[in-house]
Amino acid sequence: MKPVVAPVKNLLSTQIALEMLIQRSYGVPGIGLLHGGSGLGKTTTTTYLYNQVNGIYVSTRAHDTTSSLLQRIVEELGSQPKHRISKNVDFIIEQMSMHERPLFIDEADYLMNDKRMLETVRDLYDGTEVPIVLIGMDQIARRISAHKQFFNRISEWVEFKKADIDDVRVMADSLLEYDIQVDEELLEHLRVATGGELRRITIGLQKIESLAIANELDLVTLDAWGDQPFHGLRA
Repeated sequence: MKPVVAPVKNLLSTQIALEMLIQRSYGVPGIGLLHGGSGLGKTTTTTYLYNQVNGIYVSTRAHDTTSSLLQRIVEELGSQPKHRISKNVDFIIEQMSMHERPLFIDEADYLMNDKRMLETVRDLYDGTEVPIVLIGMDQIARRISAHKQFFNRISEWVEFKKADIDDVRVMADSLLEYDIQVDEELLEHLRVATGGELRRITIGLQKIESLAIANELDLVTLDAWGDQPFHGLRA
């Protein structure tokens, strides 16, 4: 499999949203929200895009506090955390503003459990007006609406959706080595069997590629694949 990120619709939508945040007009708020179910490529997309814009990436954890989250952001900025929360906030604001580095916060659902953490993230945005992108599960959009001051600062919303057949085809064309082709019927079978989850589709494509290499196939058909599973053990 090629070490690339396939340009599926979720990635393209996020790319457009990030460009809108970076190039937004004066007065337009600069927080974005990526949300959707597990396995739809949110983290892969985020990793790809924050590298493109020299962003700062952190992932919140179940037992995070305001202090621990800020410490990890400071560490991502290549510095030693300060002892006081206010000093860490000042340092992050200074670095984000000076270098215009967007902040990406994965697993942002955990922010919803701690109002102080959420308000601190808002302080970082208000102090810099550099884009901040939150990445969370499908319920975060509803939960964040209860926090009006934060909700009103979000101008870009991207809902990650399950892959359609065009996405599966793009993934096969982008990821498979040695110009291996996959029959349309098998691609549709892969989409249905994986429920359109990009992570499971990637695993399935890896297995299709292995089958093609082992049997010296240029084109893998549904008949060649047979009834073997794309993910998990054979029944």
